[in-house]
Amino acid sequence: MEIERKFLLNSLPEDFDSCLHREMEQGYLITDGCTLRIRKSDDTCYLTLKQKPGGHEGSVIVNEEFETEIPEESYEALKKLVKGGFVKKTRTEIPYLDHVIEVDVFHGNLEGLVFAEIEYTDGEDALTLPLPVWFSKDVSEDRRFRNTRLSEMTRRDAQRLLEEISERGSLVL
Repeated sequence: MEIERKFLLNSLPEDFDSCLHREMEQGYLITDGCTLRIRKSDDTCYLTLKQKPGGHEGSVIVNEEFETEIPEESYEALKKLVKGGFVKKTRTEIPYLDHVIEVDVFHGNLEGLVFAEIEYTDGEDALTLPLPVWFSKDVSEDRRFRNTRLSEMTRRDAQRLLEEISERGSLVL
């Protein structure tokens, strides 16, 4: 079970450059009813299935998730079946209390977009963990920030989203 929340940022944390960074590319084979995704993270490839177990807990995203490593040859073959485009991003893992915050800095059509995700142990943890001061708006329920939607955005769509984020005072790189 995956329990997470997504946030826009006011700034990047001071230790951002010293944290672990990974380059990622991902695309979606199925987005209706459940999500079937392929992802390449640095040199490792994955196939991931996500499905909602019955909804959300407040502003928390809850998914059943199955992920398995696949050979790069399989990843390359599956790339031809991807619907929409690919999401390309640099993910930075930042230790925070007993959790890890994942900050995604997007590239390509989404250049300038940056947000963070935190995975939690349970729904109560998701609602009680204190948030870092560099977090801005909770966008967990905003479908525009789902990677499935981001993969379908044109540069023009992304530009509109970035302008809205910037106008509201959140970080755009």
